[in-house]
Amino acid sequence: MVGTGTERAEDGSLKHYPGVALRLRVPSPPSLADPFVTGSLEGDSGLGTFRLLAYAEGDDYKYGSERTACSPSPPKHPDRESRRLLTGDNSACSHLTQQLMTSYRLEQGGALLPWMRVNQMRCTADGAAVHVRAYALLSNDTRATERRRYYRRRHRSLVPEEAVVADGHWDSDRRMLCLRACRVALPVPPSAPAVREHGCGIGMSFWFPAVWTMRERSIVSGMLWNSTNAGSGLIHGMITASSIDDQRSSTNLSDVKYSYNATMLGEARKHYLEISKGKKKITGSHSFPDFNYTVSDFAFGFGGLNIWSGEAYPVTIGSVMLAGERLAADDAFFQHTLAVEDKEPALLNVSYTIRYTAPPDNWVRPTNMLNYSVGHEKRKISAEGVYDPNRGILCMVGCQEHNGSTDCQTLVTVQFDSLDSKAQGHGTGVITSLRDKTDRLFFDKVDFTSYGMYSSQVFEAVSRMDMESVLLLASTTLSCVFTILQILHTKRNPEAAAATSITLLAVVTMGYLAPLALNSEALFASRRNQYYDFYYSTSRRLELNEVMMRAPTLIAFVLQLRLLQLAWSSRHTSTVSERTVLWICLPLYALGGAFAAIIHRINVRAMSGDPSMISMGGGPATIWEDLVSYAGLILDGFLLPQVILNASLGGSRARAISPWFYIGGTMVRVAPHVYDVVRAHVYKPSMHSSHLYASPHGDLFSMAWDVVIPCGAVLLALLLFLQQRLGGTASLPAQRRRSGGYEMVSNI
Repeated sequence: MVGTGTERAEDGSLKHYPGVALRLRVPSPPSLADPFVTGSLEGDSGLGTFRLLAYAEGDDYKYGSERTACSPSPPKHPDRESRRLLTGDNSACSHLTQQLMTSYRLEQGGALLPWMRVNQMRCTADGAAVHVRAYALLSNDTRATERRRYYRRRHRSLVPEEAVVADGHWDSDRRMLCLRACRVALPVPPSAPAVREHGCGIGMSFWFPAVWTMRERSIVSGMLWNSTNAGSGLIHGMITASSIDDQRSSTNLSDVKYSYNATMLGEARKHYLEISKGKKKITGSHSFPDFNYTVSDFAFGFGGLNIWSGEAYPVTIGSVMLAGERLAADDAFFQHTLAVEDKEPALLNVSYTIRYTAPPDNWVRPTNMLNYSVGHEKRKISAEGVYDPNRGILCMVGCQEHNGSTDCQTLVTVQFDSLDSKAQGHGTGVITSLRDKTDRLFFDKVDFTSYGMYSSQVFEAVSRMDMESVLLLASTTLSCVFTILQILHTKRNPEAAAATSITLLAVVTMGYLAPLALNSEALFASRRNQYYDFYYSTSRRLELNEVMMRAPTLIAFVLQLRLLQLAWSSRHTSTVSERTVLWICLPLYALGGAFAAIIHRINVRAMSGDPSMISMGGGPATIWEDLVSYAGLILDGFLLPQVILNASLGGSRARAISPWFYIGGTMVRVAPHVYDVVRAHVYKPSMHSSHLYASPHGDLFSMAWDVVIPCGAVLLALLLFLQQRLGGTASLPAQRRRSGGYEMVSNI
């Protein structure tokens, strides 16, 4: 094919390439010896030549006439039957493709490259026969995080590394996938890769293990070997392959059996007995999670001084398999609950997978972490042990993978918080080495704090957020009502508009404008939805539409603009008094903002400089967030400009502000602080900000502020009441009172 092409130049202009030629060679039909679509893209005027390569798609692939041989050695553990007994239909192909296209760790034998990725796979079913072909990459990259990103970027591409192409069939008798693979030649460009003519002596088999152990927890296992000497350049001897995907996969693993290691359990029980001495059993409503709760109660995230972040989730509790697809795990857990609900809970055998990121070995924490960055390492612990539901103690011994070594002398202990705990967290724990200090694999103990919420607390938090959304809606609606009453008061009393502080109305108007401009409803949705992935409930939750949340605020903003317009249009006299308000309020507001910025800076330095301070729910507040909270403090004192204006007007007794407006507005500002005090005593604090009403994103909330702000707001309302009842100078010292204000004079 011939055509034209365009390209964006560095200066932004378009470069045109006439006479571009695309040449493709499509195998017909593709086969193991000829599986690639090859070609080139050539052009004049500096375009150059691009070599093209793609793994052939389509259902016209020609499989070999000879039946592919399966693994000469049987699997160590039997393969899974029930759901894994695949038959020749589309569901079998879908399942094989979904499970096998993943990354594998290659061990034992003579694996020159330790990692393999099945990058592309095609499957066809013809009656009872299931045929599969695949393209796999082999890599020397042992860094898990970079490896995942690496393959995500190239999930559908062919990269210049060692690779093999394979085809074969699903053996329904042995319940394994049997493949014959050929090494792909990678010559120096511009020639295209091709299958080596004599490199097709590699055998591959994959199956789904029916039994898991502490060391073998792969959804897919496999084996690679040399069927002839032709593949000796890449594969030596017998190599085992184990999938390394996350245990939290979408696979139903309820039919997998788990085999505990008696030695590990015995060691864990010994350490448990030492830890549990002197700790009382707790039963009833103050107890710890057991089979009466959900799977999510046993999973937790954690962090610590030398741990950036981590997560621990159960693989099994007792005989129940909890890894894999979430709903299947919950169902298996529930069925086991029914079987043990009448029994006295005792020590439960458990197995966990623990993943965390930590700084490199021999890293020393700097005295000031501000603007300091350091690389991190991914670590994994597979552990087994016991859990005491009466004391909340989890004690496990496991194997930790680090720097290419496996250390099976690692002790992990966790003390869970009780179900009624109001502490901000899930418990505390420690990872220690059971080796001698002289051992090269010995490491210093690592303390951590676990965070998360029990399912009952999550349900409680979601219910609280529903209630807070109603309170927020009601609060804004009441503000609309009070503003309407003030507008009516202004129209009935013409002198009230002229005596109303423009600064007061401007402050309140900006208070309604800010959430509209910042789209606080989106923040509302994100803070609430953070619990949905953690807790699954069939109960009906109260969902408020964004329009419902935005409408009262928008109405209040429009009404406040109308009130501001009435006050502004009534100013026919001098604005000297309003200037006095500005001269006092603006420096006061600016001074408060500067003070808030200084406090923010001090807090940031304190958190970065103190190694004992660990942030569990994210970093410190940004300067913008602190200033927004300070703006909420200004709104709490919205009556201050009017009090100053009344004082500057001297003896004027004009009732500029309706009692509904200043008393009702004060109550609207005070109510969140009263609610915050109640909430602190009733609800467990969350690791993430989940407050919709009385949110720290819009005001200052703490034990001190919840006392100071209501007292200050009520004091301003009381002063305004006295000024409007007794005159503007009622609140001033006698020696500073002076006559003035607006007076009616005769024009005769």
